[in-house]
Amino acid sequence: MSRCDLLELQGRCKRDPEGYRDDVLMQLQHYNALHGLFMLKPGKDFKEFADLVGFLAQVAASYKKDIPAFHVGLIELLDKHYALLDPNLRRALVAALILLRNRGSVQPTELLPLFFRLFRCPDKQLRIMIFRHIVADIKGANKKKRDERLNRSVQNFLQAALKDENETAAKKALAVITDLYRRNVWSDARTVNLVADACRHPAPRVLVGALKFFLGQDEAAEALAAAGDVSDDDDDEKPKTGQGTAAGTASGVSKEDVYKAYSKGVTRTKHRKQSKLKRQMASIRKANKKEDGNNGEARFAAMQLINDPQSFAEHLFNRLQGGSALKFDTKMLLIQVLSRVVGLHRLHLLHLYPFLQRYVQPNQREVTRLLAAAATACHELVPPDVLEPLLRQLVNQFVHDRARPEVVAVGINTVREICLR
Repeated sequence: MSRCDLLELQGRCKRDPEGYRDDVLMQLQHYNALHGLFMLKPGKDFKEFADLVGFLAQVAASYKKDIPAFHVGLIELLDKHYALLDPNLRRALVAALILLRNRGSVQPTELLPLFFRLFRCPDKQLRIMIFRHIVADIKGANKKKRDERLNRSVQNFLQAALKDENETAAKKALAVITDLYRRNVWSDARTVNLVADACRHPAPRVLVGALKFFLGQDEAAEALAAAGDVSDDDDDEKPKTGQGTAAGTASGVSKEDVYKAYSKGVTRTKHRKQSKLKRQMASIRKANKKEDGNNGEARFAAMQLINDPQSFAEHLFNRLQGGSALKFDTKMLLIQVLSRVVGLHRLHLLHLYPFLQRYVQPNQREVTRLLAAAATACHELVPPDVLEPLLRQLVNQFVHDRARPEVVAVGINTVREICLR
């Protein structure tokens, strides 16, 4: 039968299930024959088989006795030949499984192992479809009343998926967890500690995703994931102009930008560059004020739910010390999360301050963020003799007669903040 005939039969079956039962059974026999052929050898002529799968998925709810386990064959075929199937057929089979799940014919625990294996396929549309379904399915199950049994089983599966050696599967498991936390579907300590466990994954990109979650920077990434798919490239880790580039200044604007605005070009172009630079600095100051005005405890609430913050901080510091292959932006995220955890939980991590001391230099990239992290890591339980070398380095490098006024201001403000803490 053609696709139009199947669509017409589908409408009739929904109106009169018993009257067209024989026709459905005939199509089911045809499906079983094609399914057996595809199990032996996936072929390229799949359009008829895909149409049959879509038809049977639509009418399966009306013929539960005749089609009791339709999803089992689809799961078996995808599990065995997902890498060999045509992308269009693969998406059609997944769409049929999602339809069956939405109608309650399949349990989510039956589909999750298969879906996370399908995340490894180089098919972006398929990954988007599966990711959206998983998030929407769990959100819908907890809409009226929290389904603790389902949540626990799914969280147990995601905990195992986070340890998967395959980077893509682990990244998607982390994306599901962070997206559900952001939507306030899962907001308990177990969810937060799943993300903390993701920091132990050897893949740097999984580590970056977990660190951004604790810094409250995951909204943009998850919005991209919901609208499409997160890029495999770490484009968001590249330093942006005005936020500490190659030779970042304390004001947040690079030396190169200042030189171009005041020393290169004719008068007309200089005025234009200087106006642009002033607008850029004003926007940075506005963003900093907005960030400072936020409630820190609310923004970093997830850190308060970590079960063992001391061992978590020690693991991050060990990875920071041995991370010679890590990018500077990843190290910066590690320093920020580590300092926040140490300051929030009043932890003793005395080797952290000598480690930060080597970065306390005016020409250091992202120096303002590093100084802010150093101040955040200080609290009243840290011995003064541990902080003394850090303060001496800070004063010697920033507060002297040859330093620019903005550099001196940053140094004095950092010293004051450390002393207040």
